[in-house]
Amino acid sequence: MYVHFVVTSPFTYTRSCRFLLARLHMDMLAIKRTVKAVRAALDVLPADVNKTYEDAMDRIKKQDEEYRRLAELVLIWTIYARRHLSIEELQHAVSTFPGMLDLHPDSLVRAEILTSVCAGLVVADKNSRAVRLVRK
Repeated sequence: MYVHFVVTSPFTYTRSCRFLLARLHMDMLAIKRTVKAVRAALDVLPADVNKTYEDAMDRIKKQDEEYRRLAELVLIWTIYARRHLSIEELQHAVSTFPGMLDLHPDSLVRAEILTSVCAGLVVADKNSRAVRLVRK
């Protein structure tokens, strides 16, 4: 099967890049709703990490406006934070806006949505609950 080839074939990348590529491919395949769609996606999987990142960004851009904007906020906070943010810190960061004086708990975005809107580019560590880019 092609998935086995993608994971085991030799790349010019480091071992961590190969696993990153496989992870990004699996995230892309996971959103397919039918076997036919999975097979079609397998035929065009990029073998290049940069192209795979571009594809993930394209998937983010194709989401509806609310999810696309949320993904942008999650990526901005994750990239520019001086340290890894906890899931709770990220929830607060993306739920606040200029001029807000109070944050109601019902206004917080659910943790699983924070990572799912980012097309596999952001992950939350289960142990530390820290949010980080998938590449590190």
